Amino acid sequence: VVQQARHHHIHVEEVVEVPVPMTQEEIVHVPKIIQQERIQQQMVEQIVEVPIPMTQEEVVHVPTVVQQARHHHIHVEEVVEVPVPMTQEEIVHVPKIIQQERIQQQMVEQIVEVPIPMTQEEVVHVPTVVQQARH
Repeated sequence: VVQQARHHHIHVEEVVEVPVPMTQEEIVHVPKIIQQERIQQQMVEQIVEVPIPMTQEEVVHVPTVVQQARHHHIHVEEVVEVPVPMTQEEIVHVPKIIQQERIQQQMVEQIVEVPIPMTQEEVVHVPTVVQQARH
C-alpha cells in the first residue's frame, strides 16, 4: 500500500461591489406649433351695365279736320313718346375674400441644468532629501 498526500480545497466567498448605471428622468418642455387661419379681404373691380331709360321727342304735323256733311274716314297721325333704353357703364367695387394661411410661432422658455466641473484640493506630503555630513 502506497500512501499519497491528499489535497484539500477550501471554498472562500468574496463580495465584489460592481457599479450599477443609473438613469435620471427630466421633464423638457418642447414648443408646440399651432396653425391658425387668417382671412384677408381684397377689393375687386367689377363693371356692371345699368340701363337708363331716355325719352326722345319727335315733331309730327297733324292735319286739321274739316267737317263735311259726308262721313269720311280720315287717317290721323299721333305723336307717341317711346322710351329708348340706353346703357351706361358704372364701376362697382365688390370685395373678394381670399383665404390665406398664417403660421404663428410662440417662444417657450426651457431651463436646462448644466453640470459644472468642480476642483478639489488635496494636500500631498512629499519627502525632502536633507544631506547630512558624515563623520
